[in-house]
Amino acid sequence: MTVYKTKTPTKDGREYYFRIKYKDILGNIHDYSSPKYKGKREAADEEAKYRIKVMNNETLLENLTLEQAFVKYELYKEPLIKKTSLVKIKSQIKNFDIIKKVKINDLKHSHIEILKKYMDQKGFSIAYKNKLLGLLECIIRFSNKYYNTSIEILKFCDKYVNNNLKKEMEFYTYDEYQKFDSVIDQFEWHTFFEVLYYIGLRQGELQALQFRDIDFDKQEISITKTLTTKLKGENWTISPPKTKNSIRILPLPKIVLNDLKTMLNNAKKYRDYKNTWFVFGNSIPFKETTIQTHKNKYCKLADIKQIRIHDFRHSCASLLINRGASISLVSKYLGHGDISTTLRIYTHLYKSELENVKNLIDNL
Repeated sequence: MTVYKTKTPTKDGREYYFRIKYKDILGNIHDYSSPKYKGKREAADEEAKYRIKVMNNETLLENLTLEQAFVKYELYKEPLIKKTSLVKIKSQIKNFDIIKKVKINDLKHSHIEILKKYMDQKGFSIAYKNKLLGLLECIIRFSNKYYNTSIEILKFCDKYVNNNLKKEMEFYTYDEYQKFDSVIDQFEWHTFFEVLYYIGLRQGELQALQFRDIDFDKQEISITKTLTTKLKGENWTISPPKTKNSIRILPLPKIVLNDLKTMLNNAKKYRDYKNTWFVFGNSIPFKETTIQTHKNKYCKLADIKQIRIHDFRHSCASLLINRGASISLVSKYLGHGDISTTLRIYTHLYKSELENVKNLIDNL
């Protein structure tokens, strides 16, 4: 380990760094000194990752461990996916710590059983356990492709079988939403949940919404981005939406349009107003935790069931379907990739339509 302690720490207390020499694939020798870290352990961990990053492929061919493969895989995926997706992968990778020191070519059925036992003890859902096994498969195939390691272990990575019935989707009926809305005593929060309910945006899409995204003359709203405040070290991060089809322009119902106009007029009262301000939060967007707190508060005050923020999107779909909207229209409105996605999620809401088909045949 080549971790050192500096005599001049940074203002926020970072005083440890590592320094290593290595030879690149062309035979050139490099002498690298890292940025400073707060703790010695953190610096040591970063040194280990950096060594893997610059290690020659020839060195890895026979000795690549699962831990080293994870680092290589993260570096490979970093320029290809959104930051939020990369954070999720890193979070999932932590669950493999129990077998991370094992060489990929030495992985056996017993190692997979140890991993599965760990996941069972943690109480992970079947869906999450299968997601982790899917990630492991991606790592193994990646390592095989770029470092010629074995893929024999994949025959032991059987997914869990889910025999549980899918949990019934939660949503608010129109009457339930009216009851929820009636207890909201702040206009900005009334408008926030109103847009969720009537427009069916994802939470990140609504957080990222700026005044410049609303065309009040055409009475339209443009959905072109999503936002998260969960990334470590960043106040918020704006990125493209979930899919290409998520980029959409939607007409605004009068009730929503009028309330958004009021939000704009309120924002313009500030001298430093800009059209790049967020509709909800002005210069700083609403945080996920703040949104969750207000939602829970209003559910309790209205004495109605607690639903997730994402369930307001389901509520919008239910509202449209119950008012006779076709599956293709609902799919386009919500920004789904294709109609099959909408059918998979909301097919149970079309039961009344199936009854109509039966009646058509009965009346022949």
